[in-house]
Amino acid sequence: MIAGLGLSACSSIDCPLNNRTYASFKLAGDVTKLVDTLTVSTTRNIDNPEEDTVLINRLVDTDSLSLPMSYQRTEDIYIFTFVQKDTELKTIDTLWVSKENEPHFESVDCNPVMFHTIKDVRFTQRAIDDIKVNYNKVTYNDAKAHFLIYLKNRGN
Repeated sequence: MIAGLGLSACSSIDCPLNNRTYASFKLAGDVTKLVDTLTVSTTRNIDNPEEDTVLINRLVDTDSLSLPMSYQRTEDIYIFTFVQKDTELKTIDTLWVSKENEPHFESVDCNPVMFHTIKDVRFTQRAIDDIKVNYNKVTYNDAKAHFLIYLKNRGN
């Protein structure tokens, strides 16, 4: 009878299923839906910017996107490549997101997690008109967009 009580006293550990942190971008301003094709890549190695990896390939017909943030870098680099639907004209913008990395502890049994505080964003302005930091805390269960992205009208 005592052995039965010992087995029922065990508890389960509730680790979050999605413990990866993503920065979310929402289109704002005059252009609120992406008509052109967007591919997003990042540099794989900070010392060799020619080596990149594609994060999102040929996204279209959306109003938002989410991009993973690095665990160790204090600045993430995202390369946005826009291809106009009707003319195939390619426009490339680069974003530099400065952030502070903050280790987050759930339990010794859970995978490590890194939260971030966004400090600043810089960007080129070929297709992008402006980017505003809307919410600077990046965790794995954020409901708000971290960045509001304002695209230029094609005629500009």
